[in-house]
Amino acid sequence: MLLMTDFSISDPRAVLSVSPQNWLTEGDPVTLICEVHSFSTGWTFSWFTLTVSPGHYDLLSDSSRGAGGNYTVSSAALKHTGVYACRAEREKPVYKTQHSNTQLLWVSVIVFSGVFPPVSLIISPSRTQHFTSASLSLSCEHQSNSTGWRVRRYTDGGQLEDCSSLRRGSQTGSTCAISSTSTSDTGVYWCESESGEKHHPVNITVHCESVFLNLIISLAVYNQCRKQAD
Repeated sequence: MLLMTDFSISDPRAVLSVSPQNWLTEGDPVTLICEVHSFSTGWTFSWFTLTVSPGHYDLLSDSSRGAGGNYTVSSAALKHTGVYACRAEREKPVYKTQHSNTQLLWVSVIVFSGVFPPVSLIISPSRTQHFTSASLSLSCEHQSNSTGWRVRRYTDGGQLEDCSSLRRGSQTGSTCAISSTSTSDTGVYWCESESGEKHHPVNITVHCESVFLNLIISLAVYNQCRKQAD
């Protein structure tokens, strides 16, 4: 008789999603949804915000409000901007999951014509699409005083990072300099004050140059072939 003693079952995993969307305007409702797929019921949930310290999560003071798997904010405010995660646990059998994937929530104010935000994120070169192995500078420019403002980012890999913690990055005053970009630098960048104010989020994408050039060449060849066919 053959006994199957060596098998593995994936551990329960918490998965976080957002409804209806991650980008909000003040007053919008939003719900964070934490689920443990393909496992029995009986889970309770905790809710966290991610900090720039690697692997550090702050438990929300009203985390118990989302015990049923949904954490709902009926009217989003600027203070709700942040990177969130959840965690699930049960009593029988006793189990606590790792922290879930992260989700960025960004709450913006309604800007009226002629009113400008107090701080702007200035990018050099001045574009949102960049290639690998290039230099990139991002500066927070305040209308009156840029002191105390820093550049932070949320990467496609779900990490919240300070410019000064990047392997190829350095923060001097309110300016972040990345000496050699990579595709891992793709993400959302913004300006943040010492008191936690966040302004001017910008999506920046870093492309692998060889792949991008090959795509351009392929499109050029395709278009030339179509012209010849016509």
